[in-house]
Amino acid sequence: MIRVRDLRVCFGSVTALRLDRMDLREKETVCVVGPNGSGKSTLLRVLAGLLPPTSGIISNLPRPGRVVLVHQEPYFFAGSVRENMIYALRLAGRPAAVAEIWMQRAKAEHLADRPAMTLSVGERRRLAIARALAVAPQLLLVDEPLAALDAFHRDIIRNELADFAGTLLVAAPVVDGLDYDRVVRLPE
Repeated sequence: MIRVRDLRVCFGSVTALRLDRMDLREKETVCVVGPNGSGKSTLLRVLAGLLPPTSGIISNLPRPGRVVLVHQEPYFFAGSVRENMIYALRLAGRPAAVAEIWMQRAKAEHLADRPAMTLSVGERRRLAIARALAVAPQLLLVDEPLAALDAFHRDIIRNELADFAGTLLVAAPVVDGLDYDRVVRLPE
């Protein structure tokens, strides 16, 4: 179980995140909700190891490489969609062939040879989530997974996230239609 206690992240005199207690059980699906500026994205960055907390304790996080964060604005490298997928798989020690499977599951196989930098916002989000699922992390952190997706692709991503076998933590301004075991509300 991942445990968070008395977590604070401050930028100068501004407290960006205040979370007294949160536990994430193995294979649990949790939604962290709160208004803009409440620290949802900051929490994900801290759990991913990208931002150190100002204070507090986080224990039992999976080892590096077993935690994947899908940012609100997903990152892609120069090169094709397929190359971006294969790169992530290679880093995770997974076979390149898995890329084709996940592009099909995301209904994005037609985008495989397109330069990743030319994708629309919704295409980037869909493929970033597919890429994250393809590497089979133990802990998947996703910032607003259904934003910028049309209804058809929202259903696809919703189903893929529902089938995820690890621990899933989603940040969203409101509960977004995914099936959660629990909702954690951040204070304003």
